[in-house]
Amino acid sequence: MDIAWLRFLGLLVLLAPLAGAVVAGAGRWKLRDRCHWAAIAGVAVAFLASLVILFQIPGAGQDAHGDQHGQVAGVAYADVSATVPVYEWLTSGAREAGAAASTWFRIEFLIDPLTAIMLCTVTGISLLVIIYSRDYMREHDKPQRGYERFFAYMALFVFSMCALVLGGNFLLLYLGWEAVGLCSYLLIGFYYGRPAAAAAMKKAFLVNRVGDFGFGLGIFLIYLTFGTLQYDDVFRLATQGIDGAGNMLEQSRITAIALLLFCGACGKSAQLPLHVWLPDAMEGPSPVSALIHAATMVTAGVYMVARCGAIFAASETAMLVVACVGAVTALFAATIALTQNDMKRILAYSTISQLGYMFLGVGVYAADSAIFHLFTHAFFKALLFLGAGSVMHAMGGIIDIRRFGGLRRILPQTYLVFVIGSLALAGFPLLSGFFSKDEIIHHALNFSTCLGVIGLLTAILTAFYAFRMVYVAFHGLERVPEGAHPHECGRWMLAPLWVLAAGAILAGYLGAGVTGEAFQGFLEPVFAGTFMAAPAVAGHEAAHGGFWAQYGLMFVSGGLAIVAIAAAYVVYVRQPWIAETARATFPRVYATLLNKYYVDELYDKVIVSPLRRLGHYCFSSDNFVVDGLVWFVSAVPRGLAYVLRGLQGGALQGYALTMAVGVALLVVFVLWR
Repeated sequence: MDIAWLRFLGLLVLLAPLAGAVVAGAGRWKLRDRCHWAAIAGVAVAFLASLVILFQIPGAGQDAHGDQHGQVAGVAYADVSATVPVYEWLTSGAREAGAAASTWFRIEFLIDPLTAIMLCTVTGISLLVIIYSRDYMREHDKPQRGYERFFAYMALFVFSMCALVLGGNFLLLYLGWEAVGLCSYLLIGFYYGRPAAAAAMKKAFLVNRVGDFGFGLGIFLIYLTFGTLQYDDVFRLATQGIDGAGNMLEQSRITAIALLLFCGACGKSAQLPLHVWLPDAMEGPSPVSALIHAATMVTAGVYMVARCGAIFAASETAMLVVACVGAVTALFAATIALTQNDMKRILAYSTISQLGYMFLGVGVYAADSAIFHLFTHAFFKALLFLGAGSVMHAMGGIIDIRRFGGLRRILPQTYLVFVIGSLALAGFPLLSGFFSKDEIIHHALNFSTCLGVIGLLTAILTAFYAFRMVYVAFHGLERVPEGAHPHECGRWMLAPLWVLAAGAILAGYLGAGVTGEAFQGFLEPVFAGTFMAAPAVAGHEAAHGGFWAQYGLMFVSGGLAIVAIAAAYVVYVRQPWIAETARATFPRVYATLLNKYYVDELYDKVIVSPLRRLGHYCFSSDNFVVDGLVWFVSAVPRGLAYVLRGLQGGALQGYALTMAVGVALLVVFVLWR
């Protein structure tokens, strides 16, 4: 691969969205309602450059399996990857006698199949979301207040995510990580005048600070252990099981590093117990929800764990933690989604659940399947969020599915794309979600029966709550909120929806058996020396057995999805009394799920309220004790000043008389002695 050409393409991917953000923000007085073109052009250029990077990487062998040295069908990882130096920033080392300084930190790109796939996914989905936003952010053909700011933030978000993906060392990863968090804070709180939006942006920022604190500690520990932050050096040493000094690496040290990094992943990707910020993030505009929850911010944690495979695969404890947290989160969020009534919140908990699937895949050493699900999920989840935005647009801002119904006749195109997205989410046979989710469940069953059963149960619940939403909102009697003027959205919104719908149908075939599993084959060199080389990956190899070993679960999971969809139809269309009876029969269970297991209330009681009381106590101590002490110390001179200030009347004759009396007293005192 041509390093100079890759450097140019990488800089283009980064600088084009950044330039679009600057032009959109600075063009407030010139571009006005045309500033969306700057963001669209910047992200489109980044997407085209990402495609060129993708085709610059030699294709890996199909249906191949790597050995412990990373060899895959004759293709080594070194043959499909390149570290591209961009700028020498900080150096250390002697320069005496013409000696070259050793590099301590530099700005560099890591280009490999994982990078290429992530860049194409991020920029492609972002481009469609920004195009959709052109009409969504307008009201009666006039841009809403903050129109320029919105597109500047969106383009800046894409720049930050691309920086996170392209970075060739942990310091650049951390900078991109924090920049993504900042942009999400700005976008979630776009309507900052609304108290709920302001509270949501603060909650997202603070919860992510908890995870990012652990993430930062993990990076510090990496530097202390290996003496470098360069990916190549760290991963090579971790694979060899030695530290920077050449000593044997302690298992507890590598486990601590992996778990600290995973803290950051739990925050960014909304895994238990740091999931609480993501449902509240729905206070942002619907395109923001699609951007954050489909292919960008929330997938950063999955990408980071997959990228750091050499670290995580070296610790069976860390891998087990990742798998268990992912499985529990997937089931936990799916049960909550069963009872929610806000369409965007249902999709938010669905996102948490699907991210749990991805972590489950990584935790059972099937990182290629996890990235495959990340790829397919980007299409159908962006489609569903943008479809929900179209419903909200037509219903005058109302998104509660109890307040409208029968929309399939009012919004026929939105209905069709929403059904396609829901089928893909449910894992309906031959759609994209079916292929990627089935792979994760298959590997989970081979790794642990318990984890596999949790994956299957979550899949059933996913199909049920997805079509509960479809049937309640789009079927039944036609109902619209009072004052709403329902109408189908325009071409700028419909075109991205249909492109995403096509992706939701076809994207899964890139990893299906009929195409030779091209997607996984392309990624295999990245994971051959880490996840696939681990001793615990025997189940991964078992997935390539006979027909029933490879395809039997596919029929089972597809059949369960169809049964769950049919059950939702019976409960919410044919026999709605069943749902009412269930709520009345199990009121406590329903209340628990409706209130999200009272996790927010628990955090408020155990963490927020005690800290707030501590803050009031500290404020009172400062106000009354510290300030009181200062007041007491200053009271003496102030009292003397109060007594003596009468002597300063401003009359010259008074001053002269005082001086004369003073002189007389001095004379008398001297003579008396």
